[in-house]
Amino acid sequence: MAVPTTVPDDRELRDPRHHLTLAARHYENFPVGSWLLPARARRHLHRIYAFARTADDLADELRDAEALAAFRAAFVAHLDGAAANVPLFVDLTATIRECALETALFTDLLDAFAQDCVQKRYDRDGLFDYCRRSADPIGRLVLRVHGYRDAALDRWSDRICTALQLLNHLQDLGSDLHERDRIYFPREDLVRFGVDEAMLRQTKATPPVRALVRHWAAFLAGEFVAGWPLVAAVRGRLRWELRAIVRGAAAVLARIAAVDGDVLGGRVHLTRGERLRSVLAGLLWPAAPRFGSNP
Repeated sequence: MAVPTTVPDDRELRDPRHHLTLAARHYENFPVGSWLLPARARRHLHRIYAFARTADDLADELRDAEALAAFRAAFVAHLDGAAANVPLFVDLTATIRECALETALFTDLLDAFAQDCVQKRYDRDGLFDYCRRSADPIGRLVLRVHGYRDAALDRWSDRICTALQLLNHLQDLGSDLHERDRIYFPREDLVRFGVDEAMLRQTKATPPVRALVRHWAAFLAGEFVAGWPLVAAVRGRLRWELRAIVRGAAAVLARIAAVDGDVLGGRVHLTRGERLRSVLAGLLWPAAPRFGSNP
């Protein structure tokens, strides 16, 4: 998910319209509480998204661990009933109570954002643990808002959400290093493919970088296939939303294949038209997309 250029200040956070407009302000490859969903679900998901987006901005844009800790303290205070002065938290607390959401899903997100303030490199186990806290809670919250509490659905959702997060990191392999001095992909894979940091700072991918990218693209395609049963397991308009999300992922993987893994110099982000086609495909075609080719 792309990072916005501004971070909401305290005045914005106190604006009750903030959580309704934040989701529309940023470029997204994948719909987040889109118009495909019923109004009630959209309202709750926009609140959740505003919480996660704001906390992520404090870590990634401001790189301010102290501000993030204050954000967390204010959130907990609202949950405990000790404060009720920030509309974002007031509304989110109402959502948590109405939908009986596990607070651990929110604190896992905050833990992951705090980790972004201090950790810049990963091994494989550390990467997947990070995704467990930074990506998987979002999918589980989407399921909870729609009334689903099932371990099998959670597992499928986790596969999709971790893959979505890693796909975003794959697209941003160069910018994450240039802008944040951060490499998410495991040290052991960099060694395996002969990739050094100097290669990742170039404007065009070298053969070792392309091999690394193709390896991860193939892995992520398999994860999306493994998570696809979730789409058939849910009902109603959530099924459309999930189809659109996974088809968007397939379109990104197709872009990566089209540039032969050159995520440093090639166009690997979707245009507005390509994103719209993914949404329409989610509405019209129930079959799983074909990964690694035209979705």
